[in-house]
Amino acid sequence: MSYKYTWSVKDKFGLKVIKEVEVQSASEAQATLLAAGYSGLELKEDEIMTTAQAGFSEEVRARATATRRLQKLDNPSGTTWEILKPRIIEGIFFFLMLFAVSACLFYRQDFLVGGLVTFAFVFMVGFHLLPALPLICYREMINAADWSRWCKVLLFIGMLRMFARLEATKVPASELNRYRAKALVGLGKMAEALEEFAKCKGRPDSPDWLYTLLLAGLYGTAKQHDKAIELSLAAISEHPSPVAWYDLANRYARYKRDAVKAREALIEGEKSPVAAHVKPYRARCRGIIAYLEGDYPVARTELETALRSLEQPKWKPFRDGHLAIARAYLCCVLAKQGDIQEAEKNLNLAMKYLVATKEDELLAECRESIGNT
Repeated sequence: MSYKYTWSVKDKFGLKVIKEVEVQSASEAQATLLAAGYSGLELKEDEIMTTAQAGFSEEVRARATATRRLQKLDNPSGTTWEILKPRIIEGIFFFLMLFAVSACLFYRQDFLVGGLVTFAFVFMVGFHLLPALPLICYREMINAADWSRWCKVLLFIGMLRMFARLEATKVPASELNRYRAKALVGLGKMAEALEEFAKCKGRPDSPDWLYTLLLAGLYGTAKQHDKAIELSLAAISEHPSPVAWYDLANRYARYKRDAVKAREALIEGEKSPVAAHVKPYRARCRGIIAYLEGDYPVARTELETALRSLEQPKWKPFRDGHLAIARAYLCCVLAKQGDIQEAEKNLNLAMKYLVATKEDELLAECRESIGNT
């Protein structure tokens, strides 16, 4: 089966261009572009990202060209204010005019007309900002999932499903099913979660290997790590995506403390190019494995590399969790090297997340590392 890969490359004149290649693997896509004379290759969207686009309507996919997608990917809006600001600025003159007319009418005690103008003002503000609300809710849903705030996840899913009836650009049904399943697992409702997740099976944005890989994540949320590893291996046997290998390496390292198997999975993942957004996660993986192997200088370098990469963007999915886990392991590494002050600093930065997500074993390891030095 072939998949689409999106690359930023340089043509024969040295100009940056975007190329989409549909082949069976990232390595094959890379070889195809090199053979065509392109240089400076950087993978921007892997098969997981491009496959997910199949969940959107045909109209949305037609609007979201590769150039537009990469602009959003490279320059994501950060806060809610940054998402709303362009729309507010765009309509500010009209909003101010309506507000001034409404205030004037109320001042003259013309309450009926003033009330109608006020209603029109509120309606126009809401109508103008409505297209931005699904994106805000989607980001809040992801942030809530990152922090294991499962009731909030379900609340935002309900809001997104409501917006889907009003807005053409909506979050794909599979994405909402997956997050609802994840929230149900977090709330201890595994059977209901599996039933919800099964709705994704067979959809264009959920090929079998990706469905299996995401199902592994569901069991990981339930802390059934042996089952998660079994499913990760099954997904890899169907399609050996680098992301799947790194996911497996992370599971072996973090939950089984098996540096040998984690290193083997990491080596397999590194045989293929990866998208830019995966590189911080790969560096974190390398750092954790080096820490388990007792190579503290390399572990420190890799974890600090991951942190620098993660701290740069204002918003990325699951950014808080990636930062906190990297800081927690860096705390352990620094403690082993005798730098207690920096170790405690990193632990303090990670503490709130570790407590919220019940990373009890990792938190205990951090405290033990500091206390034993």
